[in-house]
Amino acid sequence: MLVLDINDAEIALLRDRETLYREPGVALVESGGVIFGLAAQQQCRLHPRQAHNEFWQRMNADPVAPAGPNVANQADLVYLHLSDIRSAAQLPRNSEVAIAAPSAVDASQLAMLLGIMAEAGFNARAIVDSAVAAASTVAGARASATSMRLLDITLHRAIVTQLELSSDGATPMLRRAAVDEVPPAGLAALAEGWVDAVADRFVDDTRFDPLRIAATEQQVFDQVLAGIALGTDLEVEVAHREVARKVTVARRVLAEKAEQRYALLGQAVGAPGVLAITHRVRNLPGLAAFLQDAGHDIVPLLSGAVAEAVDAHPGLFSSPAQGSGAQLIAALPLDEGAVAEEHPPALPTHLLCGAVALALGDAVEAEEHPGYSGGAPLFRLKRRDQGFSVLPHPKADIHLNGTRIEFEHAVAAGDNIVCGHSEFRLITVVEPA
Repeated sequence: MLVLDINDAEIALLRDRETLYREPGVALVESGGVIFGLAAQQQCRLHPRQAHNEFWQRMNADPVAPAGPNVANQADLVYLHLSDIRSAAQLPRNSEVAIAAPSAVDASQLAMLLGIMAEAGFNARAIVDSAVAAASTVAGARASATSMRLLDITLHRAIVTQLELSSDGATPMLRRAAVDEVPPAGLAALAEGWVDAVADRFVDDTRFDPLRIAATEQQVFDQVLAGIALGTDLEVEVAHREVARKVTVARRVLAEKAEQRYALLGQAVGAPGVLAITHRVRNLPGLAAFLQDAGHDIVPLLSGAVAEAVDAHPGLFSSPAQGSGAQLIAALPLDEGAVAEEHPPALPTHLLCGAVALALGDAVEAEEHPGYSGGAPLFRLKRRDQGFSVLPHPKADIHLNGTRIEFEHAVAAGDNIVCGHSEFRLITVVEPA
């Protein structure tokens, strides 16, 4: 079934977990029409008065200034963006879709959205709280806990959703219990700070301020957002009057720039506990490590978690709602497959580097491995109740199975860890019978 996730950090349309559309909720209103998504975002610093990125959050009749063709208010931009999405995905009119909405979207906005979607050619069968949906894909593994929280981020706010796992009745249910918003920790505000940090580096290293010129400011902005999504240190190059300048900014510098906003977010998250984080949060420099250091049990979610939850309950999402209109889903059942403990992965016994395998104790520093030849700061392996975890050092560039990590992750036999030119593999050594 089609799933439309209306988080404006990346409006996404998926079918059978295949991504048909994934673009930011940004519009550029021009005299000849409106453009949306990445194309609009890549011109927002060149034409700031024509750029709009709050219409998905507002979703109301507030005016758009200056207005444009068929654009008088925020709801008009939502309608036109939906029409653009349907066209880009080549969907026929009346296509059935399940909507995944951030927990902070209120009832009046959802009612307006249903009307807009019908006009735009979508047949909305249900609206599910995206936090409930995403968390339901991992809540079964945490069935011993009665509650958990989920942290997500949109363009203009971070959202902390309190979730409760109820075992009443035959089928356990995951429910939304409370929602807290943190406007200072939205992606747009964080990006402004990171753009400033990159500009400061340009001034220090090249004596050129890219924020004084709209074209070079746009170049910095585009590369900052792209680098954040990739989870890498930023290598930003700007070109002006046929002269190219380039700087490198480490992710830890970006994390330091965001410290105050992260602190506000940490206060909203509250006391340590089980905390699921979306892929959008996982990409933010240093945030997951900050929350883990505060004592939270971090559970990273995959980018397709919402679609996975919808696919797991086809009858709930495709059946017509009783009465009229689409049903609002703020609780999901966890089937036996979700609640049952998964087959545990093989427990590693040794850490292999080169041709040498080092037996694992309660804690192992990678730099102490006999096969390690020296270089950048590395990582520590630590024994936990359920197995082993890898803890990257704060300044280390660590990749686990090809993905860069900045906070503690569980590991199993067969996992590959790379730092610089050093490669390690976790293995299980079996004694002969």
